[in-house]
Amino acid sequence: MNRLLIILLLHLTITIHSEDLDTALENLINTHPEIKSIESELKSKRANAEHDTTYPDPKIGVAFRNYPTRSYSFNDRERDTPSMTGIEYSISQEIPFPGRLTLQGKVSKLNEMEFLHFSKSRKNQFLLEYLTQLIRLKSTEKKILLNGLIRKTLESQKVISSSTFATGSSALSKTLKLQVEVTRSEEREIEFNRDKKSSLASLEYFKTESNNLSKILEADTGKYISEKVSFIKSQKENLKQNLIENPNYKLASVAIERAKNESKLSSLLHAPDTEIFFAYMRRRNQIITVDNGPLNYQIMDNTEYRGDLFSVGMNVRVPVWSFFSSHDLKERSNENTRSKTFELERNKLFLESNFDKLISTLESLDLQIELYQKRLIPELNKSLSALSSQYASGKLDLIEVLSTKVDLQNAYITEEELLEKKKITTLLILELTDNLIKPTGN
Repeated sequence: MNRLLIILLLHLTITIHSEDLDTALENLINTHPEIKSIESELKSKRANAEHDTTYPDPKIGVAFRNYPTRSYSFNDRERDTPSMTGIEYSISQEIPFPGRLTLQGKVSKLNEMEFLHFSKSRKNQFLLEYLTQLIRLKSTEKKILLNGLIRKTLESQKVISSSTFATGSSALSKTLKLQVEVTRSEEREIEFNRDKKSSLASLEYFKTESNNLSKILEADTGKYISEKVSFIKSQKENLKQNLIENPNYKLASVAIERAKNESKLSSLLHAPDTEIFFAYMRRRNQIITVDNGPLNYQIMDNTEYRGDLFSVGMNVRVPVWSFFSSHDLKERSNENTRSKTFELERNKLFLESNFDKLISTLESLDLQIELYQKRLIPELNKSLSALSSQYASGKLDLIEVLSTKVDLQNAYITEEELLEKKKITTLLILELTDNLIKPTGN
């Protein structure tokens, strides 16, 4: 029976090593729509950062000028001063306040860096969810198998107990108690099957064109987890010191710098803006004019100076009304910076406390697993062998032997649950320290 159990467990543990899991994870984050969407948005922010330092475009204007005049009628009557009519062309250039474009570019660059750290954090969460569901699925399949063996053993006990009760050799309460155990085993089977379906449904989300569900289920997490556990144990102190490499911590750190620069930029946005312009008007060509005054009527030569017109000037926006609300802007900027500073402190406290908690949980799980693997399960196996020998010699009831077998199978289920918790705890530590996947150059 023990040999059969080991063979079945090994059958579930062995998977197709189609590719290294690190490579599979790399391919997943390179092809999944969610990550591709984040990468595209990052490129968008990078392009925006480059554009924000661009100098303002000049403005070109065209206008029809007719001045001075006593009337604005659009009929065909002669104008009062036709010699002042012409088309004006103008060009103007806005000159930003010194330092504004530089700060604008810096804020956009920091915004890009902030999103870069967010994208790394989201990739870690994405991989954590994927690996967690994969581990839960494989663990649940083992528990379903073990629970099936328990049900068969309990059914055998119930049949034997019913027979002995019919002959008056055992009490009814013993048979009823076994029936309750069978029902509990059925309830656990329903729970395990629900967990399996839930994990399968969650893993459907991680399908891509090159990575179907069958390929996802072939992934072997055993070697990956084993290597990562060794890495955590050997680098525990270094990992704690390098918690500042966590993307969420970096994001909060960049957010402070961005808030400070936004504060400076906000004050410059209300500084005087300057615009210089140049305008040129070519007057309408007119060789003669008609003097139609009340005293005399005659055609006369054009004696006035007929040069074209031009103007050069400057416009300045004066911060009059915004001056009275500058205090509110300064307070908003200061409070925003303080908020980001507190968020950074909160992140540091969370990372340190969570790291200590997860390391403690991992060490505790190691002790429990060692207790099951080196003491409890071997002791139950010895006990089962001894009871089997006693039953073979006719000194013991078969129900007691089967009861010990159920205890052994329950111990295997508990061991599997502990192994599942250890693997997920390992993943949480890797996510916290940004080590779920081997770093690659960007």
